[in-house]
Amino acid sequence: MNLTARVVLRALLVMALVIGGVALLTYELVRVSGRADVDRLLREESELVGDALGSRLPEVAGLDGVVSGPEAERAARQALATRPSGARHVTLVSAGGARLQSTGGPGAVASLMSGPDAPPVEPGSLRTVEGPAGALRVLDTAVVDGDGAQVSVVTVAASLEPSRDAAGAVLASVGAAGAVGLAGGGLLLWAVVRRTLRPVREVSAAAQAVSPGDLAARVPVPASRDEIAELAGEINGMLDRIEGADADRRRYLAAISHEVRTPLAVAEGHLELLGGPEAQIVRAELVRLRRVLEDLMAVARGGDEIDAERGPVFLPDLFDEVRSRAGALPEREAVAVADPPPEVLLGDQARLEQCLANLVGNALDHNPPGTRVEVSAHGTAREVALVVSDDGPGIDPGVLPRVFEPFVTTRAGGGGRIAGLGLSVVHSLVAAQGGRVDLDSGPGGTSVTITLPRATA
Repeated sequence: MNLTARVVLRALLVMALVIGGVALLTYELVRVSGRADVDRLLREESELVGDALGSRLPEVAGLDGVVSGPEAERAARQALATRPSGARHVTLVSAGGARLQSTGGPGAVASLMSGPDAPPVEPGSLRTVEGPAGALRVLDTAVVDGDGAQVSVVTVAASLEPSRDAAGAVLASVGAAGAVGLAGGGLLLWAVVRRTLRPVREVSAAAQAVSPGDLAARVPVPASRDEIAELAGEINGMLDRIEGADADRRRYLAAISHEVRTPLAVAEGHLELLGGPEAQIVRAELVRLRRVLEDLMAVARGGDEIDAERGPVFLPDLFDEVRSRAGALPEREAVAVADPPPEVLLGDQARLEQCLANLVGNALDHNPPGTRVEVSAHGTAREVALVVSDDGPGIDPGVLPRVFEPFVTTRAGGGGRIAGLGLSVVHSLVAAQGGRVDLDSGPGGTSVTITLPRATA
């Protein structure tokens, strides 16, 4: 998942959490507000019924001024007649052992309060009761006479379901609006984040264009003074340091190669005068040392500075020279040079001899003893391929992407294969002739293919 998708998804997750929190908070506020409104209604109705009932107690009292049960019941009926139940509540009065209920009120609540499942009377309490009619809010208020004795209890009940339904509707509305907001905001956020991160993609693309063969490339520095611009500047500074170190390395290699070339030529000249088998052995080693020197010079110059002539090269002639070089190797029995087809390619024969010799040397040097190496060729309609293959253990897959870079090694802890300079030099020489090099390696062996265009008349 790319950076844009991760940023957008995380931002949407935060937005979803915020919207969810707001929706739940709104739901709770609406529910609490609805309950507070019901409580206010219960208190108002209880106070009005209680006042109406209290004002009638002196009228119904006996000669002794005491309100008996039947007298309290008669006063309750009169009070309920003046304060019937409303659209949202039901009013009841418990007096003289009877529980009287006013007319009207919500049907479900009225039926519950008049039935056997009605909640018990608890004077002085305001509570929520869950029942068949849903959640009810019930307030019981005691009514006392002049002596402070309780003569009746006023009960007012109202359903909380409408307020809960309203809260649920608000929650659904906020959730739907939040979903629409997330969808629209997600698209807008994707566009904004993608535009904001465009400098990062530009820096990434420019960084991918940097290669060991082209260290002059630099990443663009955005005009914005932010972390992206700082990162681009640091990358360019790093590339400056790498380019400087690479230039120093090339100068050192060139200087070393130049200093070694002169005594090498002198030693070869004296060997010509000495003669003898020992001198031949030393001369062969000097030839090998000169080849290493040429490889160092090629690396020091870089692939773009290698001079290569492009002309017709007859494959049988090229393979004769390769066969002759392979015959001088100590491991010549392990090298097989197949007879090539009578094709003519476009290239530099001397450079191709060097390339094939390097590939054969790599295959022998970097494989276990007994590894077989074969040099072959085949042609297509427009190209000719030169192939050097071996039956060794193959190259470590972790090294394959960088195998054509100079001094890349697969050696770990003193064992394994090493790529060294050979493949890097071959790659540079073939590129200078307008060809390409492909490498295929696995447990069954390694195959390096040099492909060059066919010469046309």
